[in-house]
Amino acid sequence: MSRGRPSRKALDVALPVAWSRGFVTLCRRERDSTCDFVIHAAAYTSVVLVQRSRRLHGSVAELETQFSEHISRLRLVPRGPGRVLELWVASPHGVFRFFRITETGLVELHRNGDPIAVNE
Repeated sequence: MSRGRPSRKALDVALPVAWSRGFVTLCRRERDSTCDFVIHAAAYTSVVLVQRSRRLHGSVAELETQFSEHISRLRLVPRGPGRVLELWVASPHGVFRFFRITETGLVELHRNGDPIAVNE
C-alpha cells in the first residue's frame, strides 16, 4: 500500500542514487505535486517520484496497480526527446526498486537507470 509522501529516510537514501546519475533539482512536495526531484544527466532528464510501499517484492504488474494514480499523474508531464519518467519505490527499511514509466507500463531499472533484462 502507498503510504503517502516519502519519508525523510527514503529521500535520504534516494538522493545519493540520484546524484550519482547527474545534477539533481529538488521539487517541493505539495498536495498536487508531480515529482520529488529531477535528474539532469548528459543524455536525459528524469522526472522522479519516490513512494513508499510495505509490499516491495510484488510483481511489476502489482506495483503498477498499487501506484496507478501516481503513475497517471506522472504521465501528464509533457513528453520530449530525452525526458523520462521514473517511479522509485522504497520499503520501510530503505530498500528500493526503480521503474521507468512508459506509454504501455513499467520497465524495471537497475540503480544506475539501465533497464533490467527480463531474464535477470
